[in-house]
Amino acid sequence: MTIKPSAEVGEAVRNLLIEEDMTNEQMALDLNISKQLVSHYKNDRRRMQQDIAKQSIRVYEDSPEYIGELLYEFSDGYTSPVLKGPAIERHRLALEANAEREITEALNKIRTVCLAKPPSNINENEKEGIAQMMDELLEARAFIDNLNMMLEKEYGIPIKKRIKKLLPQWKAKGWLL
Repeated sequence: MTIKPSAEVGEAVRNLLIEEDMTNEQMALDLNISKQLVSHYKNDRRRMQQDIAKQSIRVYEDSPEYIGELLYEFSDGYTSPVLKGPAIERHRLALEANAEREITEALNKIRTVCLAKPPSNINENEKEGIAQMMDELLEARAFIDNLNMMLEKEYGIPIKKRIKKLLPQWKAKGWLL
């Protein structure tokens, strides 16, 4: 995976401005850029450069959905997207129910797939089963990530702070170097 040097961030900027009840001028001041550049970002006439994205993540660290949208765009789709489609209810209870359902579906698929064979010895049906398992895991991850974003937003519990708290435990368990 590579981080793109620039990305279209119009939707992320538009959503942030609405969410924070902020003007283009305020965002420009916050990021030390021109209000015209904010307008260009907002309307997808200019791509946001990586350095501005990093700065905006620091400035708007209390806006998990904005950060999620930037990470998705700059990672070229490697991270989970912010789920905002017409079939998604963004309430914490709905996200919780969807996450639980997707986790259950992923666990059920994990139980049906055997990873004991070396990858070089699997047939096409087994490979398709592994791909389906990956799909289920990715759907679960998307809802878990979106639920965490909502919990951070509504309860003021930063994801980054929780991860930093967990890092020593993960190191102690030998999960990290």
